[in-house]
Amino acid sequence: MYDFEKAKKLIKQSEKIIITTHLVPDADAIGCEFAIYEYLMQQGKSSVIINHSPTPENLLFLDENQIIKFFRDNIPGNTGLILNADLIIIVDTNEYSRLRTMQESVEKSKAKKICIDHHISSQNNFDLNISDPESPATAQILYEIFYAENPGIITKKIAVNLYAGIMTDSGSFKYPRTTRRTFEICADLIGRGVDPVDIYEKIYCDLSMGKVRLFGRFISGLEYFDGGRVVIGTVTLKDFRELGLGIQDVEGFSGFLMEIRDVIAGFVIVELEQSIKISFRSKGDIYMNEFAKRFGGGGHKNAAGAYVEKTNIEELKKKIISDFLTF
Repeated sequence: MYDFEKAKKLIKQSEKIIITTHLVPDADAIGCEFAIYEYLMQQGKSSVIINHSPTPENLLFLDENQIIKFFRDNIPGNTGLILNADLIIIVDTNEYSRLRTMQESVEKSKAKKICIDHHISSQNNFDLNISDPESPATAQILYEIFYAENPGIITKKIAVNLYAGIMTDSGSFKYPRTTRRTFEICADLIGRGVDPVDIYEKIYCDLSMGKVRLFGRFISGLEYFDGGRVVIGTVTLKDFRELGLGIQDVEGFSGFLMEIRDVIAGFVIVELEQSIKISFRSKGDIYMNEFAKRFGGGGHKNAAGAYVEKTNIEELKKKIISDFLTF
């Protein structure tokens, strides 16, 4: 299904391998990083995982041995690792800009670069781009690659990481690209030792009191437009500072908007220190990935995102609504 032969050749030729993913990594991103990390170990290759963002608390169980390095913890040392690498494997994003602080060193590195992803993009400046926008998760792509290569590759440890990625990026199997094949794959992963109840509870049933309070503020501040069919929610720096939280604690907020009756489109505006993150969500044939392009973003048909320069939030809301209602 996916041509992995060139990737195998690049891996075989490489001794210094870096694995990385997008900022604010989710379970699909981290699960894929560790699935590849374990695969490389099976091939007798050592690798280093370096990310821009810290791992969200509810995903720390995937990194029980604290393997992930964070770029900003040691910028000179991690930059050196990236610049001297033979191979860089980027998962769950096909945009260098989403590596944030790592972008410059990754682009400057003379290492060969492999991208494995399931997002739509016109960017293709990688030595190898394994992409499938129809897949519900990058982890499902990796499963297909590993299984086609040799089903024995998928150990329990790899299975746990792949299952976590598929379950979360499919919205617990409720998003449109979830297919019969997705369930067949997850059934196989469960057969390899995955405990679906345990993984669900670790990821979704571990809310801190701070996040509950943040969610309460978020809900109470929701603004409705177009007769209640469009909704905007906002999280400010003031919220983060008062509750001692960060952007990772907003995970799931945009998905919640799509659970509101009659809502067909939702936007979450998150104020950060130097920029503003916008999450775009929709139902049906509303192409949020196309709409997100107006703000320099992209993503999937019903789920997209963008980062914009720091600006007045009220003015940004007006622009989002006025643009969307004429979209």
